[in-house]
Amino acid sequence: MPKPEMKFIVRRNPDGTVHVQNVILFMGIHYGQHHVHTEEGFRKWLEKAGIKEEQLIYEDGECNCGLKPGYVREYDGKTWYNPDFE
Repeated sequence: MPKPEMKFIVRRNPDGTVHVQNVILFMGIHYGQHHVHTEEGFRKWLEKAGIKEEQLIYEDGECNCGLKPGYVREYDGKTWYNPDFE
């Protein structure tokens, strides 16, 4: 039986923000939170969350989600703020 895998799609926008899309790979792709960081906030998040390099998928292209650093959009569209991501 396959085990669920958590991955994180990372895009660095020209404005310096880092956009992260959480995905779960299990019998398909399931999208979770989308969160936006400053570069420093991204590094802190990686460390605090214990994210390993092999969990990251870097993609080219700009994210046009409209969120600013510190904001999180849930899979259901709810948006909230996390100051730790700035």
